[in-house]
Amino acid sequence: MAMVYGWEVAVVTLLVLIFTLVIVKFVFFGRKKGVYVCLLGYSDSGKTLLFTRLAHDRFVRTQSSIKENKATVQIENKKSVELVDIPGDERIRDRLFGKYRDNIRAIIVVVDSANVQAEVRNVAELLFDLLSSRSINKQLSSILVACNKQDLTLAKECEDIKVMLEKEITALRITRQAKLASMDGGASSSSPLFLGKKDKDFQFSDLPIKVQFVPCSARGKGEEASSIAEVDTVKSWITNLP
Repeated sequence: MAMVYGWEVAVVTLLVLIFTLVIVKFVFFGRKKGVYVCLLGYSDSGKTLLFTRLAHDRFVRTQSSIKENKATVQIENKKSVELVDIPGDERIRDRLFGKYRDNIRAIIVVVDSANVQAEVRNVAELLFDLLSSRSINKQLSSILVACNKQDLTLAKECEDIKVMLEKEITALRITRQAKLASMDGGASSSSPLFLGKKDKDFQFSDLPIKVQFVPCSARGKGEEASSIAEVDTVKSWITNLP
């Protein structure tokens, strides 16, 4: 019988321990915890007013900007978060969002509920790019869609907006896959992720990232200066972030 030396046993035990710790890290702590909560959306969605309500709890008239707004925000006496409002212009958004995308804690996509029919294609493309990003999937477990301007008569309900976006993303998925297939080499490990299940129309429920839709009104009801915002749904979501 071969003799097993004490140092050999110690080395094997240490290797098993290291391997176990690595597995535990990837299973339970696989996603890198970022810092920034980024607000994304198109111009006139009420995104910057929502940022102001969350950061300063007041109404202000906003206008298009070429730079981001940042604030350290403490919500409901919980741990503070770094809130970043990214401009709505697509070219500016892509450039500025690139500064934060590797250190993101959460993403809030703001939608104009009263004008969503005109903007649904653009919003669907934004969500498609976020949800199919490999780096975003590694960092985040959920994304919030804030259905803003619920105080307006023509505002669509969250479930209606969700269905509209699912239909648009289904169509986008077909065109994006066709474009990818036409490229030399086709799909690769660096290609965007396929969204949903291949044998059915796209549904948010089929994603590894949880996409939650909530109603809100950054403007609120009443006169502008004294209006009371209805943003508790957004605050609650931020408060419950891991």
